[in-house]
Amino acid sequence: MAQFSCKWLFLLLCVLYRVRGSEEPEADDEDLLEDPLPAVSGSSDHHSVPLPVFLEEPTDTYVIKNKPAALSCRAAHALQVYFQCNGERLERVSGELHPHLEFVDPQTGVRNVELAVNITRDDVEEYFGKDSFRCECVAWSSRGQIKSQPAIVDVAYLKKHFEVPPYSQSVEMDHQAELRCHAPPGVPPPQIYWLRNGLPLETDTNVIVSSEGHLLISQARLQDTANYTCVAENIAAKRISDPALLTVYVNGAWSPWSQWSECNARCGRGIQKRSRICNNPPPLNGGQQCPGSALQKIDCTSVCPAVDGRWSAWSGWSACGP
Repeated sequence: MAQFSCKWLFLLLCVLYRVRGSEEPEADDEDLLEDPLPAVSGSSDHHSVPLPVFLEEPTDTYVIKNKPAALSCRAAHALQVYFQCNGERLERVSGELHPHLEFVDPQTGVRNVELAVNITRDDVEEYFGKDSFRCECVAWSSRGQIKSQPAIVDVAYLKKHFEVPPYSQSVEMDHQAELRCHAPPGVPPPQIYWLRNGLPLETDTNVIVSSEGHLLISQARLQDTANYTCVAENIAAKRISDPALLTVYVNGAWSPWSQWSECNARCGRGIQKRSRICNNPPPLNGGQQCPGSALQKIDCTSVCPAVDGRWSAWSGWSACGP
């Protein structure tokens, strides 16, 4: 009987050992399944994931002739970036797909995403919205999305003809001169500068270019006489006006009068003269001659000296007569 009890006790211990041994792998499996805890922790830290940040935003740009306008953006902490133009997501531009570039900054370890697209002249001209052709970059992550500043895309041009070209003119020395120049219409608005005898004009306190592009000379000098050319230029083209001749002239002025001459009569009535010369200054560059006469005359009278009378010599005696 004692042997029978020991046998059953031994069998019970073996069963318990097997049961425990079979449960240990399950425990190991449970330990392995505990690895998702960091994911749960990450889920609980969802709000600690930063929003995307733009490192580069698109800026206003232009289509120049047949060269398309390039738009680019770069964002950190983004899973994806894309362009949105005129309210619509841009997948293809003129049939061309623009993939984005992803990389990790080796210094910061932050994921960066870049995207660049080209906007052609047809893209802009085929848009008939009320506003300008406008694009934004959108950066997206699990936290949310942000939009960049809008970039306006326009077609650059510059018309050929000046609205008001400079015209030749004459101005008196020491007077103000103005050469006007209204540039041809263009996008973007052209910059205006001037040439003097074919060389860039050097401005000073007396010679300035106004904000409207007109050439102003406060007090014209003789050395300001020259050919002036207005130049209008933007990123699309450069236009050069016909040269305008500015002539600075001098009106003649008289020298002081000379002293009166002596009366030309030694006795009685005569004439006195005095003169002046048109050389103070002389007329230059078509300036007016001096007004009036260069010679002036007045009557004069010379006092005759008193002379006592004297007899002439006696004549010869006449013949003897009755």
